[in-house]
Amino acid sequence: MLLDLAEKAIRLAMNLGVEYADVRAEQVHSTSIRLTNDRFEQAVSGTDQGLGVRALYKGAWGFSSTSSLDIKDIQAVVKATFKMAKATSKGVKEKAKIRSVKPVKDHVKVKTHQPLNEIGIDKKMKQVLGFSKTTRDYSPKIVSANLMYEDSAGQKAIASSDGATILTNIGRVYVAINAVAKEAQKLTSTRERLGKIGGFELFNEVNGDEIMKKAAKRAVDLLKAKPAPSGRFTVVADPRLAGVFAHEAVGHACEADSIIARESILAGKIGKVVGSKLVSILDDSTVVGGWGSLKYDDEGVATKKRVLIERGVLKGYITNKEAAAKLKMNPNGGARAENFSYPPIVRMSNTYIARGDHSFKELLEDVDHGVYLKASRGGQVDTAKGTFQFNAEEAYSIDKGEITTPLLDVSLSGITLETLHNIDAVGNDFELHMGFCGKGQTVPVGDASPHIRIRNALVGGRA
Repeated sequence: MLLDLAEKAIRLAMNLGVEYADVRAEQVHSTSIRLTNDRFEQAVSGTDQGLGVRALYKGAWGFSSTSSLDIKDIQAVVKATFKMAKATSKGVKEKAKIRSVKPVKDHVKVKTHQPLNEIGIDKKMKQVLGFSKTTRDYSPKIVSANLMYEDSAGQKAIASSDGATILTNIGRVYVAINAVAKEAQKLTSTRERLGKIGGFELFNEVNGDEIMKKAAKRAVDLLKAKPAPSGRFTVVADPRLAGVFAHEAVGHACEADSIIARESILAGKIGKVVGSKLVSILDDSTVVGGWGSLKYDDEGVATKKRVLIERGVLKGYITNKEAAAKLKMNPNGGARAENFSYPPIVRMSNTYIARGDHSFKELLEDVDHGVYLKASRGGQVDTAKGTFQFNAEEAYSIDKGEITTPLLDVSLSGITLETLHNIDAVGNDFELHMGFCGKGQTVPVGDASPHIRIRNALVGGRA
């Protein structure tokens, strides 16, 4: 039904005289649970459905959506989209164009052993409550356990006027824990996540209780941390922090809309050396098990492994159909939308630093005095200026090649291109992590990396 409605909407739009149109129709059942210290603050489930239409007319875009799947409402939203594009076309200075691709017809099925829409919310609440108890029971020093559970299951249909017709089964489940420890007046917190593209079988495949205990242990251990030094040090970043650097500082700078707007320090640098020859960074929608993986983007374009930086040389950008036309490139499956209510824009999928050939011991052994940084509490990036600042969740002194004193409230900041050049060793390990990226819309993404070593990095600490 969804695909039939999407195709009808395309025909309606083309009959009005648009140059191009794409449609996404969705019907998704979701559950959202919030728990703090064994108290449920939210436990809701419901079905969201609707259809979004985007149309290009005389170089101008129009977009409208409806939460109804009734054909009369769809006809109305198509007409509204056309009117919007037509009105905008009268004043648009730079005409938008798209680069079409070979049309795809496919039905993408997610392998699910325990479909999420067949599991009652009471069972999901029981699972979350058990995780909360595991976390709080770890130590009397754990004073708070905040859990978030999200899942979604259903279907999405994509159709475009250049011939794409794709039906995708949706199944995604996610749990996040924030554990807070306290001793005297000192508070520390850590976060862990688990999830998969699939169903409720996640909780049979992964030992969630061990992940909860891991978060609790790290929070308690951080109570022993000392104030961190400030200055320039050799830094070893773990896969979580290095993955965040790849996503935030490099991935966003490689999104083609930032390139076109001249809001990226990587604009105009294709083929130029932008970092150490040890560094290769990719955005890959095809990673098996990747939280940001998808077979087709929201314009109906097949996704791929996109090489952004190869051995220090900038090789490419993440594009959608419009950006590809402006940059004289090919679309590479980088158009994503939060749901049918939003138009697709250029977004990342799974962004990561490729493996090197150093063991973790080798990364540490010639560091006389440095800092080991783990995970991230967030931070800020300016892709136009090419600067960044991240707050590490954990940090430790490195003294004569050994990890020693735990440190509190440590940040890593710097200039993106300078940091890329200062990476002098890349580990042979690799970890993939999950998260969500906000850019006016929120989409699931992955980031990953080996351990990396950065010379002359700017570290900040609390005095």
